[in-house]
Amino acid sequence: MSAFNNTNQIPQAESVSGLSLPARRIEVAGAIAGIIGGAAMAIVGAVLAFAMNTSIWLTPERIAAFVLGPGAAATPEFDAVPVLVGTLIHFILSAIFGIIFALLVSRGLRVTTEYGAPVVAGLVYGGLIWLVAYFIILPILNPLLLEVYAPSFIMQNLVYGTVLGLAYMLVRPETYTYVVHPLGTPATPSRSAR
Repeated sequence: MSAFNNTNQIPQAESVSGLSLPARRIEVAGAIAGIIGGAAMAIVGAVLAFAMNTSIWLTPERIAAFVLGPGAAATPEFDAVPVLVGTLIHFILSAIFGIIFALLVSRGLRVTTEYGAPVVAGLVYGGLIWLVAYFIILPILNPLLLEVYAPSFIMQNLVYGTVLGLAYMLVRPETYTYVVHPLGTPATPSRSAR
């Protein structure tokens, strides 16, 4: 079978274990971009905590409270177990949100990679994560994280989304541009290798 389908000229993938190779690459790229965004978020959080004269370890300890209970954030000083557990949870969630973002922009919304669109999509995505987390998820699952200074939490999520979008543009498996056919038929994605 040819690499191209005659109807829309989009490369077809071989199937491995029931999941096409491009889908796996999109998920891996999303996870990598999410981890990079999570690292940027953690760095900004630490810098902001330092600037506000609070412990840089308090946020990871509060994240760990979700698993270890409220006692994990009892001490503002460094405590290895809560900091490591909180950091691990942070990066796992960063990777998961990165995969969701990658699937949304490449498969769901089919955001073009031109003009930095994934970066703008990432900024919006980071803001949406903050809204849902701050007003719905955290009050139910981990109210201790609501004690993080709200503007700092907003900035961290916006940085996460922006860096996620930028990193996804760099590690994505393929680019997407949209072609409008001359006869006015709906635009279809055109994929190209890097």
